[in-house]
Amino acid sequence: MHVGRRRVRDLIDFIEDRAISVVVDVGANTGQFGLSLRRAGYRGKILSIEPDKAEFEVLSQKAKADGNWDPLHCAMGASSGTAVLNVSQLSVFNSLLPLSSAARLHDERMSVDHTEDIAVRTLDELVAPLSGNTLLKIDTQGYEKQVLEGGRRILGRMAGILLELPVIHTYEGEWEFHDALKYMADLGFVPAQMQPVGFHTVDKVSAVEFDCLFRPRSRIDGLSPVLPD
Repeated sequence: MHVGRRRVRDLIDFIEDRAISVVVDVGANTGQFGLSLRRAGYRGKILSIEPDKAEFEVLSQKAKADGNWDPLHCAMGASSGTAVLNVSQLSVFNSLLPLSSAARLHDERMSVDHTEDIAVRTLDELVAPLSGNTLLKIDTQGYEKQVLEGGRRILGRMAGILLELPVIHTYEGEWEFHDALKYMADLGFVPAQMQPVGFHTVDKVSAVEFDCLFRPRSRIDGLSPVLPD
């Protein structure tokens, strides 16, 4: 896509510019995000985290064939422990949160098919040992804030954080779009790129969610960087 003579920058441009060598993919499903990175030319390490048993098995086969892609079977949260995963008819809608009354207006395949008992770990546990410029991607269907809460010690090391943020609220207890922006600002991150994700089945020209790529705030923004406690 071009605007005038200037090409619109995308995620791969950011990865190349920041010399990203590690991507942590939280909520990997069957590895769609990892495969998209490989197709775009990224050759660094991928750590993909997925709690759903069936989807993790598919993810594992893709990672095994890659050689620089590690799968991990668990969920991420604010603290380690166990939880119950709501597995939807279409697995990309799986969440630790219950569905809202608006969910079926968006897509009937969001309906819960069954539940699974899963292990939960934190970003501070898993990401702290990693080295290199790191991009953190979180797509956990309304559970993004809880995942971030479990990474307070390591978030300041992230070169970028990619979050899927809701406009239409399809899960009970998920944060508001503007609250997410403020939360990230308080952590010292500002938006770098934004892309619509899916359009509403009723209001067909309006996005349901946005993929928001955040970067650490710096003095080029006219403000001093803010580091998390």
